[in-house]
Amino acid sequence: MRTGLLLSLLALLVAPAAGWAKNPRWDFDRWNDPEGWTTAPRMTGAVMGGAMWVTLAPAISDPARLATTHFQIYGDAGASRYDLVSPAGLGISAARFNKVRMRLLNRSAATDAFVLWWKPGQPEKPAGSARFTLEADANRWQEAICHLEGRWEGSIDRIAIRIAPNAIRGDIWFDWIEIAAGPPRPALQTVDLSSALVAPRITIPGLSQSGFADAFRVLEECVVTDVPVFGFRYPVFKPGGYYGENWWQLDTSLALAGAKWANQEFAVNVMRGFAGVQALNPDGRIDLYGGSAVRGQAGDASSIPRFFEAAFDVARRSAGVPERLEIYRTMSAYLDWWLSPVKRDGRTGLITAIFEETLGEAEIHLLTPQSLAPVDLNVAVAIGCRNTAALAKALGKAGEAARYERAFADLRSAVNAYLWDERRGAYFNYEVKTGRLRDRLIVSTFDPLEAGIAPPDRAARLVEKLTNPALFNWGKRPLTSLAMTEAAYVEAKGKYDGTAWFGDIWTMRNLPVIVGLEDTGRHDLAAELAWSTIKSFHGNYAEYLAPSSGEGHGVARYAWSASQYAQAVIEHLFGVDYDAVGRRLRVFPRIPRELLGKPIVLEGLVIPTQPACRLRVEVTRRAEGRARVATRVEGPLPRLQLEVLMAGKPARVRDAEGRDVALAGPFPDIAGAAGVRAALAREHVFEFE
Repeated sequence: MRTGLLLSLLALLVAPAAGWAKNPRWDFDRWNDPEGWTTAPRMTGAVMGGAMWVTLAPAISDPARLATTHFQIYGDAGASRYDLVSPAGLGISAARFNKVRMRLLNRSAATDAFVLWWKPGQPEKPAGSARFTLEADANRWQEAICHLEGRWEGSIDRIAIRIAPNAIRGDIWFDWIEIAAGPPRPALQTVDLSSALVAPRITIPGLSQSGFADAFRVLEECVVTDVPVFGFRYPVFKPGGYYGENWWQLDTSLALAGAKWANQEFAVNVMRGFAGVQALNPDGRIDLYGGSAVRGQAGDASSIPRFFEAAFDVARRSAGVPERLEIYRTMSAYLDWWLSPVKRDGRTGLITAIFEETLGEAEIHLLTPQSLAPVDLNVAVAIGCRNTAALAKALGKAGEAARYERAFADLRSAVNAYLWDERRGAYFNYEVKTGRLRDRLIVSTFDPLEAGIAPPDRAARLVEKLTNPALFNWGKRPLTSLAMTEAAYVEAKGKYDGTAWFGDIWTMRNLPVIVGLEDTGRHDLAAELAWSTIKSFHGNYAEYLAPSSGEGHGVARYAWSASQYAQAVIEHLFGVDYDAVGRRLRVFPRIPRELLGKPIVLEGLVIPTQPACRLRVEVTRRAEGRARVATRVEGPLPRLQLEVLMAGKPARVRDAEGRDVALAGPFPDIAGAAGVRAALAREHVFEFE
């Protein structure tokens, strides 16, 4: 009888009963015993020293293929997965266990991994997956937890740990792995970009407040709060839609353009997140996106750096010097990478591009490293030089400011020496190896209008092309991405497949032209293009629009479209600009013909002073040079200088009591405009005549 009882107890101890009596756990303490775990064929795995050791390595060894742009960005996409798979037959209840925990040493570039699980009798396809994060290239043991509450259910037959497949180097040691029950995951932080507390309001004929408010809702929808995410430690924008939970340098930078007006603290933290992912690389590069394969090593690939505009705007709106200094260091390190021989052609001084560092070229052979110097990239890096120099000067770094000012001047000279075609009267991309200009007329030909890169005579010729409806659809809708006269011009519809850069309408292509027209002093044309962009994207925050119909395609609720729409309303239609460094609040409305004689109002706009206040602006433009601009500050009244400008040179300016107000000047950063300066008061009214 005693023998039978002992055998029954022994059976209970060794049989995997449903629900398990204790946490399923694997300690890998026995030499060369993987305890039923297996590794994918492309992984080298062994149990030694009390840990399961796996090595991550490329599936290919050909140096030429390893150096390709595709490999640097995607790694072994399509190759077998990095999977560490548990034994089958676990028979555990998801109701009893809500975590997978592990202790590991991660000396690889992997920042994210996934737990996958299978149901009994369904071995072909995992029933689900959940992401968890690692600290990359860390020479210490760390504990990682994958939270599964609300993610899995029923009986679980086996699990796997999948390292993100873009990881191409390094080693990971698993000391132990455990399926456990634990307290609920702490609630994720929230980011407010759309509530009445932060989002501004408009009253504009032809636009609805609900449509304007929806732009900020789109932005909030696109915030990833489950962080860290691929190395980014603060809430950050994903593009939206089917692009998944990840960050892209370009998308996040452009999404901040409008979002900064709703939540400056969030914008500053995004800059801290960028500093963190930059620190994972040894060369100052910010990766194209969170999944870039060459994370943690030298590389050739980033993306067109709109970061320099976003970072500069966030820095100069920040009240604290420490925040500005941190942002400056990120800008400086990133800019130095762009100006290094890796990206800069030694003969011409131009910046060369690959893949998403330029947009509008289809010939892949041109997008290999150090082959093509495109207009859009060279202007973007030049703007980076200008902005980084300005921030360096504000921080008292005169020597560094002078260095970046020289870099801006050199790039401006190189753009005009090599990218301009005198016969065709436009700027074109340049093949540095053959010394030939490309034939493709891309909307980026207008980018050199920014910052006075194009001299006045060339700017005038560009404006002729810009306003020719046969080329870029002027006067009908915003500008097409490729000239409609090009043989390659196409209207891409449906899901994004890459061809939308060869014809369709993008906010990212139109905003630089609006800024360039303003920099050139053509505020009249800037007003019309900004208004066309605002109307086309109002309540229609698609990734891109079809030029013939204005119908949205690609992702329906796309972060940067919503952001740049809001930016166009706030910064270009109303012309609001806040500069904490210069303690200046500027209002420079640019009103299109369609709104002549119609009052427009922007209110509840948060100005991130310390403490924050809110601005109301009302503008009625009656005719050329004649307008009424009224401002009101709600909340604490900051000590700022108010500048109110108008295009042209008004003959007279009067205040609310009819008294003459002297025109002020100069405004060295503004061409073709005049205005007044005054200490900011609770209310101002200026009549321009």
